[in-house]
Amino acid sequence: KLGKVSKECLYAGNCAFGGINTKAVSAQQHRFIYMNVAAVNNGAAAATAAATPPQGIARYDCETGAVDSWYPDSNAEFCGEPMFAPRQGTTTSGGEEDDGYILSVLLNGASQESELIVLDARQVSSGPVTRIPLGSLIPHGLFGCFEPGATWPTGVIERRVKLADKMESRGNMWNEVKSDFSGLSLRLDDFDEYFPKWDLFG
Repeated sequence: KLGKVSKECLYAGNCAFGGINTKAVSAQQHRFIYMNVAAVNNGAAAATAAATPPQGIARYDCETGAVDSWYPDSNAEFCGEPMFAPRQGTTTSGGEEDDGYILSVLLNGASQESELIVLDARQVSSGPVTRIPLGSLIPHGLFGCFEPGATWPTGVIERRVKLADKMESRGNMWNEVKSDFSGLSLRLDDFDEYFPKWDLFG
């Protein structure tokens, strides 16, 4: 059977890390997209916003074109990828598409600390319903997903943070051609140090 594919620009603003409620509408038509949005969409000058990472979180309604967004009060705070977490008690299929929460790691560049912020997926512009200090700096742009019940021992998390810190410190070497891991000056013995016996998951 032959068909046609078309495309259109849904959102003209500066955005990144778009995501949906995969439990409810994965591989199906969906109504809501959750994404990072840049300061230019919050009234900042285009030249200023172009030089900074996305700061806020927005919900885009594919049916109406409405945008519901929230931006941190501080210019030094930057939200990471928005991850959808279904509200506890919803069905396996995810229930209503927007029945849940948006999780994002917020980096404070001034204090060099990060928080996990939680927003109501139906009222993003109301801001976080809670902010949980993480006690360390998580690099901006971290990818992730929400998995109910997933836990890791403290030692595993500490090793992952240590390796992430080393990779971050070598980030300016990304284009160097070397014989070690990913061109980031990480040798295989680094993995022996951070992940004994390659025990990546505990």
